[in-house]
Amino acid sequence: MRIYLLAALTLISSACLFADSVLKGTVTDSEGAAIASATIFIHWDSAGGTVGLKSNVGIKEDLIVRTGANGGFSVNLPPGFYDLFVSSPAFTPFCGKVRTREGSSVTFDSKLQASGLVINELGFRIEPNAPIVERKNSK
Repeated sequence: MRIYLLAALTLISSACLFADSVLKGTVTDSEGAAIASATIFIHWDSAGGTVGLKSNVGIKEDLIVRTGANGGFSVNLPPGFYDLFVSSPAFTPFCGKVRTREGSSVTFDSKLQASGLVINELGFRIEPNAPIVERKNSK
């Protein structure tokens, strides 16, 4: 029983050693309009943790968050290096890397470009916060 209690206390105390940081940002299109319901995939990069960098705590499982109506998102994370992949239908995905530090706030804004492939294949023009409108031919 004492061994289990000691193991539990060790896990709790190691989790409390590092205060979470806040990762926040906004996803917009090329014109600056907010993209609601964009997906942000967050993956911990363990680089450094294997060579003794104690402040690269990270998360053990990937996270997926979505932007709100204003294109914003916010998530609490332990300190570490993270790869972020941002996507939304009809836009070219964007990826980058961030470093969060204990008790700090990091901003990761991304600007997505409308996918030329989608526009060409569907024959549509995409406008921010407007219905899809058929493209006019110049012929």
